Amino acid sequence: MRKTLIAVLALAGFLAATPSAAQTTEQDLPRRNPDMAWPAGLNPSTADLFNHNQLTMEQSCETIYSWLSAPQDWPSWLIFARDVRFDDPAAPVGVGSRFAWNIFDIPIVAEVFVAEPGRRFGYTVTPPGPTPAYAQSWLLTPAGSGCTVTTEEVGVGDLARETRARGDLLVYLAHELWLASLRFVSRTGPRPES
Repeated sequence: MRKTLIAVLALAGFLAATPSAAQTTEQDLPRRNPDMAWPAGLNPSTADLFNHNQLTMEQSCETIYSWLSAPQDWPSWLIFARDVRFDDPAAPVGVGSRFAWNIFDIPIVAEVFVAEPGRRFGYTVTPPGPTPAYAQSWLLTPAGSGCTVTTEEVGVGDLARETRARGDLLVYLAHELWLASLRFVSRTGPRPES
């Protein structure tokens, strides 16, 4: 685990030093994927904040989806995710599933709005304040024997505007780290059933 943490921190440092990593809403909006799913009221064209990240991985979209669609396991492979708790822990994760978690020690409430195995996964993200304020959507597209994983996030309201004013780089880097971690854990194969 310690070696993984060191590798992740090295990756974050590399990305921060890479000029192309300084993504902003204005730069990312033209890259938005028209196949991405969004909940009502949270649309990239009217958002205060928008980020787009993408990585092609060697694993199948089904393998990647098995890890991505199991938020209860995120803390085991995603360094900034903690304390995932579901409203109904016995129910399978699907549209309408609600869970609370901490990201960078910020308490979040999330609700799944799209869950298409091997293809799409998305949830609203509500930090303290008006609900919902953000949505993160994932699109998995077959690429040869692998999968291109695209994640986009929209944000509305004061917090999103403040984040955009300070620069979107930290959100961009967090998503790059998330993609790298997802690629790493997916190399072990499909997520074992609990």
